[in-house]
Amino acid sequence: RRMLKAGDEAPDFPVEETTLHSILATRKAVVFFFPKAFLRLTREAGGFRREDESLQRSGAEVIGVSSDSAETNQRFRQKLKLPYPLVGDPGGKIAKVYGVRLALLGLAKRASFVIGSDRRIQNALLDNFDPDAHVEQACSIVFGEPKPD
Repeated sequence: RRMLKAGDEAPDFPVEETTLHSILATRKAVVFFFPKAFLRLTREAGGFRREDESLQRSGAEVIGVSSDSAETNQRFRQKLKLPYPLVGDPGGKIAKVYGVRLALLGLAKRASFVIGSDRRIQNALLDNFDPDAHVEQACSIVFGEPKPD
C-alpha cells in the first residue's frame, strides 16, 4: 500500500480513551510513526516533547505510534517524560493503512503526518534517517509562520 499523502483522508484509530477523529473534531493533529520504543534514537520523540506546548497552543495534538505494545509505549512515555499519547500498534494495522509499515520486519517506518480538523492530511513526510526533519517540518506546517510565544 502506498503512503498516504497531502489531501488524503486520515484513517481513524484509537488514542487512549478517544479516537483520532474525535480529536480532529476540535483541533489538528501531528501523528508520527517510529519503529520501536527504547531504540537509541529518541531524538524525534524528544523533539516533539520540546515543541509540544507550542504545538498545543497552535491548536495541534501530538500523537506517537509505534509497533510496540501499549504497555511498552507507556514505559517509554514515562521514561522520556513525554506529555503526549503513544499508541501501540503491535499488529501493524495502523501503520499499514497509513502506508508506512515495513512488511518484512513488521515495524513502522519513520513518518509524520500533519492532519487538519477536516481529517485531511496537510503534510506527509517519510524520512528514516533524519528524525529532526519530522519535528521541524510538522512545526513549520502547524505554526504557519512564527512560533507562538
